[in-house]
Amino acid sequence: MPGGRRAVLRAAGLIVLAVHAGAFAATAAPTPPDEAFLSFTVSEHETLISLGRRLLTDPRQWPQLQALNRIADPRRIPVGTVLRIPLRLMAAEPAPARVLAASGEVRGADGRALQAGQAVPQGSRVQTGGDGQATLQLVDGTVLRLRAASTLQVDLSQRLPRASGSLSGVRLQDGQVEVKAQKVSGGLPGFRVGTPQGLLGVRGTEFRVSVDALAELTRNEVLEGVVMTEGPAGRAGRPVEAGFGVVVDRGGTVPTPVRLPVAPDLSTWPSWRDQVLVRFPALTQPGAAAFRGQVAAASDSRFERVLEDVRVEAGELRFAHLPDGDYVVRVRAEDARGLQGLDARHAFTLKARPEPPLPISPGPKAIVSGSRLDLAWATVEEARSYRVQLSRTEEIRETLQDRRGLASPALTVDGLSPGVYFWRVASERSTTDQGPFGAVHRVELRPVPAPPPPPRIDEDGVRMAWEGLPGQSFDVEFARDASFSVLALARRVDTPVLEVKMPGTGRYFLRLRARDPDGFVGPYTAPQRFDVPNCLRGGQGGCVTGADGGTVLLAP
Repeated sequence: MPGGRRAVLRAAGLIVLAVHAGAFAATAAPTPPDEAFLSFTVSEHETLISLGRRLLTDPRQWPQLQALNRIADPRRIPVGTVLRIPLRLMAAEPAPARVLAASGEVRGADGRALQAGQAVPQGSRVQTGGDGQATLQLVDGTVLRLRAASTLQVDLSQRLPRASGSLSGVRLQDGQVEVKAQKVSGGLPGFRVGTPQGLLGVRGTEFRVSVDALAELTRNEVLEGVVMTEGPAGRAGRPVEAGFGVVVDRGGTVPTPVRLPVAPDLSTWPSWRDQVLVRFPALTQPGAAAFRGQVAAASDSRFERVLEDVRVEAGELRFAHLPDGDYVVRVRAEDARGLQGLDARHAFTLKARPEPPLPISPGPKAIVSGSRLDLAWATVEEARSYRVQLSRTEEIRETLQDRRGLASPALTVDGLSPGVYFWRVASERSTTDQGPFGAVHRVELRPVPAPPPPPRIDEDGVRMAWEGLPGQSFDVEFARDASFSVLALARRVDTPVLEVKMPGTGRYFLRLRARDPDGFVGPYTAPQRFDVPNCLRGGQGGCVTGADGGTVLLAP
C-alpha cells in the first residue's frame, strides 16, 4: 500500500477508512512520517493474534501491531481500545473500475478505444476527444461522468476484503468530470479527486470538478453534500457545501467558497420544436457571464451521453445536429470566475422531418394578375406527398384550401378574387407522418385590366378609353400582327384615355397594360383588332357613321 494513505477501522460492524492526500503521489508532496493506517476499536474477546488472522496479509506480523500500539499483553486488550493498523500490513486486492458507457472518442492509456463493459485497472488513464464522453464506475460504486476533451487517471482502486472496505481515487489532469460519489454507511471511506492544484475529498455527495490545464485552475462546484477541498502538499483546505464552489489557482490556496449561480428560468421555453436548427430564447440573469446548455435523450435522465454541449455568452442557445425525438436540455449559468451554477431542465420534442420544401413560384411577396394562383415547390427526397394550405391571414387561422396527399409538387387554385393571400407547404412521409410546415409566403392577386372598348375612328385619328384605377399609368401598343413582332405605334399615358393618329390605313392590333403606383406592371390585355379604312385617306370605297358614332368601312 502507498505510504501516504491514512484510514480508520472500527470493530463490531463499524469500519471507517480515510485516505490521506499522500495517497495521490502525483498531486501532493510526500506525507509526514505517520504512515497510512486503520483505527480499529477492540470489541469483546478480540486479541492481537485473532486480529492478525482476520485482517493481515501475514497473520504472523501481529507483533508489529503490539509494538506500534504499545500493548502489554496481546491476549488481554481492554474493550474499546483503539488500535492503529498499518495499511501496508493489511490484505488488499486490485479491483478495477468499469466503463459503463462510452461515446465518441474515448481511449485508454495504450491509445486503444474504450467501450462499455471494459475494465480500467488501477493506474490506467482515460482520455476523451472533442466528441468523447465516458461513464465509469469505481470499486466503491462512485460514478464518474467524464466529459469531452478530458484526461483522468484511476490512481487508487482496491478492495480490503478482510475489512469489508475499499479504496478509490482518481486524478483529473484536464477537462471536466461530474461525480456521483457513493454514499457510505458505517463510516466507510470517501472518494477523492486529485488535480494539479489540490485534492478534493468527499463522503457521499454530488459535485463537478474541472481543470483548466492552460490557466492552471481547478474549479469545484458542489451540488449535494460537502467536499473538503485542499491545496497541494496537504495545505490547509476548506469544506465546500452544497450550492457553493471554489476556484483554486496555481498557488494552491483555497479561497472562501462562493455561492453558485441559481438555476435559470426556463418556464417560457416551448416544448415543441419543428426546425432542424433548434433555437431557444436568449437568457438573462444577474451575475451570469455565460450560459451552458446540454442536451440528452429524454430517457437519459442522468445525462450519461450529452448529445450536444453549447456555451454562449449572449444570444440564443442553438442545437444543430439532433434527429427527431424527445429530449431534455439542462441549462446552467456561469459566473465571471467560470463557476457553473445549478441546473434547470426543460423537456422538448423535436419534429422537423421530413423537412418542408422550398417554394419555387410565386416568388417572395409576389403580385399576380388574374384570378388564378399557380403554386409550385421543390421536391423533397423523403417526401411521398405534400400538404398545402391557402389562407387570407398570415397566421393561417382559417384556410381557403387545405390539400393533403398531393403527389406532385404543384397546385393550381382558380376562381380567386383580388386580394392578398398566404400559403405554406409541408412534406409527408405518409398520411400519419407529416413534417412541419415551411415559412408562410405572401402573394397578391390583382385584377387584369378589362379589355378596352372598340376604338372610335374618324378623320382626326383613333380615340379610345378604358377602365383604370386611381394612380395607374398605361402602356398602349399597336402592331400590324397579333404577335406584336413589330410595333407600329406605342404610347404611355397617365389616364385611361388615348387619342392618336395612326401611321397608315389598314388592319391593326391593339393591346394595353396597367402600371400600378407601387411599380407593379400587369400583363397585356388580349390583342384586339380594328381597321383604319381607306376612305379616311382618299382611298377606294366609302365611309359612313356607325350607330356608335364611329367610322365604319364600306366595302367597295
